[in-house]
Amino acid sequence: MTDPTDELHRPLRRADDVARTRDCLTCRAPFESEWSGERICRRCKSHRAWRSGAPQVFGHPVRG
Repeated sequence: MTDPTDELHRPLRRADDVARTRDCLTCRAPFESEWSGERICRRCKSHRAWRSGAPQVFGHPVRG
């Protein structure tokens, strides 16, 4: 069995993939992002529509 702390088996992370201030893709407000893939702020993630998985475009629900 592999040791989860073994550096050879950790996922690679780009050197420029660091925490920084980014603009939320939903509300456009700046927030502290922990990594490059975190693009939605906590406030927007706390809304019912986000948690339900409903499709959204720039903060507005998609209407069919």
